[in-house]
Amino acid sequence: MGEGDRRLQTQTTQIAKDTTTIRSLDWDRDRFDIEFGLQEGTTYNSFIIKGDKTALIDASHQKFKQLYMDALSGAVDPSTIDYIIVSHTEPDHSGLIQSVLELCPNATIIGSKVCITFLENLVHIPFERKIVKNGEKLDLGGGHELEFILAPNLHWPDTIFTYDHGTDMMFTCDAFGMHYCSEEVFDSDFEPLRGHFSFYYDCLMRPNAKSVLTAMRKAKELIPKTATICTGHGPLLKVHLPEILESYSSWSTDATAKLPVSCGVFYTEGYGFSDTLAEMLARGIAKTEVETETINMAALDTQELIEEIGRFNGVVLMSPPADSPTSAMVGTMVASVSKKQKLLIAESYGGNDEPVDSMAMDFA
Repeated sequence: MGEGDRRLQTQTTQIAKDTTTIRSLDWDRDRFDIEFGLQEGTTYNSFIIKGDKTALIDASHQKFKQLYMDALSGAVDPSTIDYIIVSHTEPDHSGLIQSVLELCPNATIIGSKVCITFLENLVHIPFERKIVKNGEKLDLGGGHELEFILAPNLHWPDTIFTYDHGTDMMFTCDAFGMHYCSEEVFDSDFEPLRGHFSFYYDCLMRPNAKSVLTAMRKAKELIPKTATICTGHGPLLKVHLPEILESYSSWSTDATAKLPVSCGVFYTEGYGFSDTLAEMLARGIAKTEVETETINMAALDTQELIEEIGRFNGVVLMSPPADSPTSAMVGTMVASVSKKQKLLIAESYGGNDEPVDSMAMDFA
């Protein structure tokens, strides 16, 4: 199907037992985000796993709506889809989630806590949801037990990986991908791909190199067993997997050795002046040439909070409201902030702040 002079196609291929990919081929896309010029277009990869229950992993870009929905209906009866796994909510992967839900309204959406929060603002119909934690498993039957790995900031804050123990396939969304459009489903010949693979890493993954290493560490028991990495963009990776994994590990190790000083400002959205003061503090700290980021604690689960704290040289905690879910997370912060990290605790002026002095004693 053509869109003006742009070529759009879908390709449906069985890639393993009970496992099918629907690849949306965007041959002529020449830019991705502001900084990312494309020479060979890109693909948006979606996956179906059929056990006793059926799971769909990711969808496609809105521009592929009719093509993708036709391909999906040709590969599976959408009404039989039990789970829709959203690796992250970037529109090129989740742009058609609402359209899919309209065909399978009883399906349960699976994602990280941050993902589900984002989807509530993106999907304008009610949906069943299941928030997964790191290491949590879902048995589809037929030998397909799925395991989830939280991989925030690769390259969106809500990213998860999904590992199928039945096929030893790891579904990684943006991580390990590349913008390269071809009807070759796998990485049979890596030479024409090499430059696109490294350029993609430099643009999207190198700025999050610490998160790359964290995700690989969390998946360290699964990586040696992995037969195929099913990425969200470009060919699926199985022929040159050792080289690809080694490249990500070594590139990220080198990148983290050169990271600038960073600070995370943790606040509670909607409470007192927590949002406003967090932004003001972040702007002030940034003027000292420290890379600064604000993080809403209310959107994180325990594991995600631990990972976020570990990313920074310094931590600012805006006092959360007493007797609240975010107040309960202070204990996790106490256990997670290391002696090497600088710490500042500040009031939020919400009228029910956890006392700063008592929190300071907890961190002492």
